[in-house]
Amino acid sequence: MELSERYFTVLDSLPDHVFVFSESGIYVDVYGGAENATGFDCKPFIGQSLFDVAPPEMAHDFLSYITAALETNQTQTVTYKFDKQDMIDLPADVPVPQEIWFEGIIKPLPLVENGERTVVWMAKNITERHYLEQRLKELSEIDELTGVFNRRSFTSTLSHTLLPDHPHQQNHSLLMVDIDRFKLINDSIGHVAGDAIIKHIAFVIQQQLSGTSYIGRIGGEEFAILLSGMTLSEATKFAEQLRVKVKDTPCIAGDYIVKPTISIGVTSINKDDTDIKDILHRADTAMYYSKSKGRDNVSQYSEDIERDNARSIDSINFISKLI
Repeated sequence: MELSERYFTVLDSLPDHVFVFSESGIYVDVYGGAENATGFDCKPFIGQSLFDVAPPEMAHDFLSYITAALETNQTQTVTYKFDKQDMIDLPADVPVPQEIWFEGIIKPLPLVENGERTVVWMAKNITERHYLEQRLKELSEIDELTGVFNRRSFTSTLSHTLLPDHPHQQNHSLLMVDIDRFKLINDSIGHVAGDAIIKHIAFVIQQQLSGTSYIGRIGGEEFAILLSGMTLSEATKFAEQLRVKVKDTPCIAGDYIVKPTISIGVTSINKDDTDIKDILHRADTAMYYSKSKGRDNVSQYSEDIERDNARSIDSINFISKLI
């Protein structure tokens, strides 16, 4: 076997596709790809343009990656996918996959083809890795019991409302929601039933939210809701409707039928807010004021409520010292 033939045999045996593109997006050469799960070696593309093979938008994107590699003389690493909507033009006998994710590594070559500079493009099928990464990302952001945001991801979303480029002209409000007498429920009918009630409350809340609002479980039986596009009065009206909806929706928890109630605190997110801790504190203060009024209540944050809570805390501390 001649040396050149040996090299081509090795290249065509590579598990990943290796493409050589000209700077205008012409397929110069194609090698390998036996394990890329496309069922097609792509050699018929040689001599064709990216715009002959791929949808226009994808072809433009691919050409921009090639251009970036050549203009910077640096390797580019990109992630992209093919699905039924944007699949390359495969032969009729090749089944079109639902979705395949690739990592492309594009490196300039010291070769000129028909007067054009060239790059080598190595395409690795990373579909399994992509879905694993997506699943791990979900697990890091989602509360396992309820399926809503966990505290970290919710506070991150809330922080975005304070960014300088965030559309502050849109109203935003925050609700803090706490399940009333939850410890008593847990102690009376058990933690399994308690978990069922937490899931139930999360589900009822989600059913009332629009696509631009967010819910997070930020404590054991405590939820926070970010309402986009709602003024304080609108958010308070929504909170009252939510309170009634929860009260009127019994929960089947094992062998028990429970009618939980919630206490809610409401605050607006102001243009001069710079720290989400302040926003959370205001909503939390209003929520505890709802509990102090007998629970199953909705309260708007105000400075009067702040002073009332402070006086209550001072009274408790004074009594504790006497005891």
